[in-house]
Amino acid sequence: MRTLVLQIAFLSCTIIPCLAQDKGKSELVIGFGIMPTEDVAAEIFTVFFLALSGRLPDKEVNDFAFSLSYKYHLSERFSLGASGAYNAAAHETRFFKWIDNGPRPRTLAIAVETNFFYLKRPRVNLYSSVGAGFFGSWTNEYDGISDTSYMAPTLHYSPIGVRLGKDVGGFVELGYGFKGLVNGGVSIRF
Repeated sequence: MRTLVLQIAFLSCTIIPCLAQDKGKSELVIGFGIMPTEDVAAEIFTVFFLALSGRLPDKEVNDFAFSLSYKYHLSERFSLGASGAYNAAAHETRFFKWIDNGPRPRTLAIAVETNFFYLKRPRVNLYSSVGAGFFGSWTNEYDGISDTSYMAPTLHYSPIGVRLGKDVGGFVELGYGFKGLVNGGVSIRF
């Protein structure tokens, strides 16, 4: 009987570490994107009709967004999380306001994001991501009296993203939406 109790105690000690939370399931991502587009639907609509007329709106490369994301890895292939992006000097992209000489609006986008991993190795990940949510935009005019603000839906789609590193790594994504055409930064898994 004493041997049976010692065997059960020994086996329970070997099982306890297996019940702990898996390391590396959560990920915090800090990114910097070039040429973000918050009002995706309006910009696609605008570019489509302007392309039919033979001209395109000017898009400047001096448009940047900073993003912060949290991802929880549900399986080897999928992760789910939330993402936020801030653009301090966005371009107006609404259909009737895309040419604007006044002060540039600020935007804050909040979205739900999911990733699909094509390749997931310990130090190299190849993935795509999609995010959908809302963005708020506000403009403070020079006179300090007239302020403009609105909310609208937003999207971000990155068909290709590469992450290098194990627990701490760097990433680069190519896509379209509120994080920018090219988005890169630091990723920390814990």
